[in-house]
Parts: sequence; C-alpha cells; structure tokens
Amino acid sequence: MFMKPTVEKALEEWKAALDLTQERAVNVLRLALPGLGPSPKPSYCCPVTLTVDKPSGVGEGRVCVDDDARITVSLDDVPNVVLTGAVEQVFGTSLFDGARGTTLEEAEPGTYAYDDETTSAEYEVTLGDVDTGRLYVAYVPVPDAVALLDAMSTAREDHDQELVAADGT
Repeated sequence: MFMKPTVEKALEEWKAALDLTQERAVNVLRLALPGLGPSPKPSYCCPVTLTVDKPSGVGEGRVCVDDDARITVSLDDVPNVVLTGAVEQVFGTSLFDGARGTTLEEAEPGTYAYDDETTSAEYEVTLGDVDTGRLYVAYVPVPDAVALLDAMSTAREDHDQELVAADGT
C-alpha cells in the first residue's frame, strides 16, 4: 500500500505515541498492584499481558492492556475482604447490581455487577462463600483500573495490619 509521505509519517508518530501509552500503562499498573509481571501473551489476547507472578494476597490471574489502552483484569482467589474494601473505596456504597441498599461488605456471597455507561467498562465482583472471590473487569480506562488495583493493594495491606494488631505480634 502506498501512502503520501506526510500521512505515513503521521501514522508512524501515532504508533509511537500508542506504544508509549501502553508502556506507561504497564508501569502504573505494576506500581498499583505489586507482583504484576510480564507474561507471554496468548495468541488470542491483548498486545500486553501481565500476571501476578508471586503470591501477593490479592489473588492470582492476569491484567491485559488492549490496543486502545483499555484494561481487562481477571483475578481469582482474591480475599473477600480485599475485594469489598477496594470496591467500597473506589465506588462507594451500593453501586453494584444486587447490592442495592447494602454495602458489598454486608452482601451475601454471590456475583455483583456494574456497567459504566460513560466508559463502557464492565465490572464484576464475585464474593465467595469460603472467604475468597473473583474480580473481573473489562474495557476499563487506565486511571480507573489503576485506582481499583491500588485500592486492592491498600486493602490487603490494611487487612494484614489488622491481623497483626489482633494477634498482638
């Protein structure tokens, strides 16, 4: 395909800016959730895939950055207390379907969802009945994903401090 030199140059500049955006997204995601590391990407997945590469107390799974720098997070075995603490910090009370009139901390085990009509992001939190659950979010803008992952990391740190204080060690 032949393009005018000015168009070709502008396209190259756009690609360079996109690559830089993805690099910066990876950096801030890794800072927000310690333990995220590079991962081989499956052929069907986003251009950038990160996984929780060490036990971090915030579950295990992956975080993907797509071509539009939107984030998908899929984490299993997340302590319910971490999930509910992070969601309450980022979203406040009773935003998720099925949890109306109560906080997620007070909610029964089950799956709670929220679709953001402004960004088209999808959020799904599953509270398990054995103290761990699942977080799945898709098409989330970088700032929103970072806020949620950072809140999860903070909720885990707070929970660990509470356990130490309660244990007296």
